[in-house]
Amino acid sequence: MIGLPSFKGLPIAPLEGAFNNVTNSYKFYWFLAILEQAKSTSTGILSINELLAQMVASVWYPVHYYRLSFGKQDRLGLVVNHLKNVDRSLDASSKPGVIFESALRQIWSQSRLGRDIKSLGNYVPHRFLRPFFDTQLRGRPDSMVNGLIEKLAEAAFPDELSPCLYRFVSEPTDSIELHPLWLEYLRQHVKILAGFTLWHLTRYLQRNNPNVPNVSGKLFRPEQRDLRAARAFWNLAIERLGEVRCIYSKVLVSREEFSLDHFLPWSFVCHDLLWNIVPTAQWINSAKGDQVPDLTEYFEPFSELQYTALQAVVQTRNLKILEDYITLLKGGADRQLHKLSYHEFRQSLFDTIAPQVQIARNMGFGADWRYQERECFGDKKSQ
Repeated sequence: MIGLPSFKGLPIAPLEGAFNNVTNSYKFYWFLAILEQAKSTSTGILSINELLAQMVASVWYPVHYYRLSFGKQDRLGLVVNHLKNVDRSLDASSKPGVIFESALRQIWSQSRLGRDIKSLGNYVPHRFLRPFFDTQLRGRPDSMVNGLIEKLAEAAFPDELSPCLYRFVSEPTDSIELHPLWLEYLRQHVKILAGFTLWHLTRYLQRNNPNVPNVSGKLFRPEQRDLRAARAFWNLAIERLGEVRCIYSKVLVSREEFSLDHFLPWSFVCHDLLWNIVPTAQWINSAKGDQVPDLTEYFEPFSELQYTALQAVVQTRNLKILEDYITLLKGGADRQLHKLSYHEFRQSLFDTIAPQVQIARNMGFGADWRYQERECFGDKKSQ
């Protein structure tokens, strides 16, 4: 990871050291909240309560949508889970602004949850500044550190040579005041600073989520997915095969109207690779949601349909649309795909999917899902 850019003589090294030896996620989300709030402030004064609510909103999707673990010592994930239980209007896909307002209401109401959110600010606003004052704080008792940091930050704030990032103010509410030069720096280099923070956050989360795929893609609210390649593949496969049936319900899949199902849930894998996608009806896809299907029941029909579709599309010699399969099978051209036996394909697919099923189960994704007509809006087999 490259260093941060210099700017008008500001002491950048302490900021670069802010994420050294972290044991929880608070500092990452604290600084990301500062970067977000700094975009719109006219005074440089940021409410600590609003920064804490921003932290809660930012961690919502990693916890609820993607089910990432933040580690045993990290209370931010626990607070987010509590908020979802308290505010029943929220769900895993609620918008960040709605989550922010809900968390802020809890703080203002001084509810038990509000006090828990507020307690996240007992240390992180002060300890984030510790690298700026390492020398002065060395050997000091931990109980004295917060008070000393407040005094040191106040004294360093007007320093023309080495100003502190922010100081603590109490008007109109408990807040931090960003130094004008630092505010200019944050705004000018916001993308670099966010990338720097997210790189360190990803490393932290990878330690707590070993073997989980694409951790870096699970830090934010999911964007609209681009399934054009998958739809083009299955349109072509259905056209050449003439008939394709849903692996769950055995219902005939209509080329004019079908839904694309991620066998391993998208919220777990965070990709749209073709070897994980099969066509189904919308009502079945909705019932399955982000659950993992029963491998004993469905892996064989899934693998057979994938192989049959692959062989049909290979005949078109459209190599570009087959790149996901070439990667899955670790190389090759269309000639090798054409010669590929079902046994070889099935084994490669199973070796990729089976270990991830156990990881998804450990993360709390619903496992061993089976199609049931009554949960899929009645009997649809008449198609």
